[in-house]
Amino acid sequence: MPTNDDDPPRNRPWDNKGHGDDGDDRPRRRRDEEEDNDDRPRRRPRGDDADDYDDDRPRRRPRDADDYDDDRPRKRPAQSSGLAIAGLILSVLGFCTCGIAALPGVICSAIALGKPVGRGIAVTGLVVGLLGMLVGAGIGAGLMLPAVQKVREAAARQKSSNNMKQIGLALHNQESTNRTMSAPYATDNRGQVNRDLSWRVGILPYIEQDSVYLQFDLSQAWNSPQNQRPANTVIGTYSSPLSTEPGSTKTPYRVFYGGGAMFNEDGKPVRITEITDGTSNTIMMVHAVEEVPWAEPRELLYNPNAPLPQLWANNQSVTQVLMADGSVRMVKKTVSEQTLRNAITRSDGQRLGADW
Repeated sequence: MPTNDDDPPRNRPWDNKGHGDDGDDRPRRRRDEEEDNDDRPRRRPRGDDADDYDDDRPRRRPRDADDYDDDRPRKRPAQSSGLAIAGLILSVLGFCTCGIAALPGVICSAIALGKPVGRGIAVTGLVVGLLGMLVGAGIGAGLMLPAVQKVREAAARQKSSNNMKQIGLALHNQESTNRTMSAPYATDNRGQVNRDLSWRVGILPYIEQDSVYLQFDLSQAWNSPQNQRPANTVIGTYSSPLSTEPGSTKTPYRVFYGGGAMFNEDGKPVRITEITDGTSNTIMMVHAVEEVPWAEPRELLYNPNAPLPQLWANNQSVTQVLMADGSVRMVKKTVSEQTLRNAITRSDGQRLGADW
């Protein structure tokens, strides 16, 4: 193809082939500048110059580094529970406090069982606390038994005192109605003394036992076939919680008679005006040791020259007596015999001693 010399030269790619850089006016980036200005992450060289390689990338720290500084949260080692320790301490103290401290120790240990740590101590505290409570309960029961016994005895004495007051009130009501008291025997329908029937039968209407009283044949003995059924009736007022067994028809409430005592040996009724020593200084009835069937006329015969009947049990230091004025007194075992004899008689003119 013919060429025209007037045409300007054209730059062809192949014209620069094999020529130097001077023939090309285009700016080129040098290779070393490219390396310096390249921020792209590059693979660390594996050659000998790897130690000099500066890399800011985070790397995994060796496990055996002593100065390893890691801010990441780590799992804490298992620790003992303070609640479990407190429960164990309180449980141990329960043996020294009669089980008082064992109860809170058991509670603390039971709560500590629900915690993730200290379960072994909590179980130990729970077992020790339960043992402490058992031991404390036994010791406490042993210590409280005498106190409980005293409370029961005091309640029994109060009940017996009420019974004696009710009997005294019945005798006074009988005296107000009939002008006399019929002890130690009962009287029949004609007003005659029945030596085979106790005075306790005669005051049944005055202690709200009219139904039992109407069943008696007042002309017969207490143990006759006719009177056997009412005589076997349990009368609560005649039963003492200090001595009488439940369901028994026996009674310890008995009177002195004869020898100048409150009541006459022949059963002749006594009036209040005949008690010249004073009703507050004369014994009307006592709580004797020997019990008798309440319908039987077996009382305490008083003889100024004979020994006194037993009024105190072996394990008792006091006994109860009903005075003629209706009051109940506690008489100590240490009272002198002379003072007691002066209290039994109703008109000997002797004053009671200071030990009464």
